[in-house]
Amino acid sequence: MTIMEALNWGREQLKKTETEKHFGKSNTMLDAQVLLAFCINKPTAFLFTHFDDPISDGSLQKFQDLINQRSKHEPVAYLTGEKEFYNRAFKVNPSVLIPRPDTEAMIEIIKEIARPESVILDIGTGSGAIAVTLAAELSLPLVAIDISEAALEVARSNAERHKVEYLISFLNGNLLEPFFESNVKVSNDKHAIICANLPYIRIANWQYLDPDVKDFEPRSALIGGVDGLEFYRELMRQIHEHRNIFPIETDVILEIDPSQELGAPSMIREYFPNAQIKIERDLSGKSRVVVVRI
Repeated sequence: MTIMEALNWGREQLKKTETEKHFGKSNTMLDAQVLLAFCINKPTAFLFTHFDDPISDGSLQKFQDLINQRSKHEPVAYLTGEKEFYNRAFKVNPSVLIPRPDTEAMIEIIKEIARPESVILDIGTGSGAIAVTLAAELSLPLVAIDISEAALEVARSNAERHKVEYLISFLNGNLLEPFFESNVKVSNDKHAIICANLPYIRIANWQYLDPDVKDFEPRSALIGGVDGLEFYRELMRQIHEHRNIFPIETDVILEIDPSQELGAPSMIREYFPNAQIKIERDLSGKSRVVVVRI
């Protein structure tokens, strides 16, 4: 079988299950291209100039197996063990949420407000996509925290992969608790940035998620309570109770669902009535990031 024949076969197999999705169709040809390139250990661009090349029996069998798994909605990123984020490749597995392009808006915002004296805390780091990207882009010290030790193992691996492990301190625990336990106080001549992409999907919306997400990605990294703001509410409570350990100039950057653009600021003002709050949009023009000066 040639590369073109394999791609056409893969696309046709994947088309059969697209009707089960809730939010439109994925690009079945792109999925087939990524999986085939992975199986023959070549970049996807290679496929376009080698359509008539034959595929070895071993690579073809591997490709057919992966297409079968993808047809059952297993995410391509979990099948290849990798996902691109902000032009860098990140290791992923079912212990961590797959990085989304929407989250890249957080990177742009933090790059704009960061200073040479900034100290950045990434809460719920998961794969480490945010922390590693910021370390690579800014060369600033970071603290990356996650309640899952399995997720931290992935994040550490990504930090080493991109040669920024010396900039990041990884802590295991619930939100900011391990940072408080370290008894570190950020001096007032510093600038703190607390960023978080925590679970924010409402429980009632769980059943409507695409099977790619619902059946494979970690539920604990997705569901944020009745209104989707449960973890952000706890984070803001922790910051409020320990406000004295952060410098006067502290910014909090949160990723939200667009439907929370009113609820999130209201929740934040329960803890910080005088906070300066802005809502920034992602690349699709949807309300995605809350920027707070507390």
